[in-house]
Amino acid sequence: MKFQSIKTFKLNKKHIYQILRLKDSHWKFGYKSQKSWFEKKISANDFHNLMIINDEIVGYTLLGSRSLFIYSNKAKAKKLKYTLFSTLILKKKFRNYFYASKMMKFNNKIILRLKKPSFLICKKTKINFYKFYKWKLINKKNFLLKGHNTKLKAMIYNLNADVNCKYVFYFNF
Repeated sequence: MKFQSIKTFKLNKKHIYQILRLKDSHWKFGYKSQKSWFEKKISANDFHNLMIINDEIVGYTLLGSRSLFIYSNKAKAKKLKYTLFSTLILKKKFRNYFYASKMMKFNNKIILRLKKPSFLICKKTKINFYKFYKWKLINKKNFLLKGHNTKLKAMIYNLNADVNCKYVFYFNF
């Protein structure tokens, strides 16, 4: 098992093919739809974290550079870059604690190396999973998600959230 974190512009055709096939195994939009979304929404400098076994991508996470604004009663809005954590997926036969844990530890290591906070949205059922890896739930009244209409829960990593601040995340997918 090996891990790689590769920027979009350094991915080869085989990487992209395997990523899109892996995504389509979970979200049944079809390979063509996955490819179209990838081409339109993924930036050249986004990171693709890969778990590879026997030359096959069996785990994948997208880490994208995005912007957020922090509003406080005490100061002007502050713009900050953050890392959008998206698309944690493992090939079906690798969806267990051992592989998920390895993938999350690698993801968190890369996020810390980027020296930016990270943000994700997830279903309520996944909150405890992410909390185990030191992610923190954001109170719904303290954040606004621009560019994405969702009822999902929001979590952050590598950011000490201030309860008196309002966080506005720009989720430009």
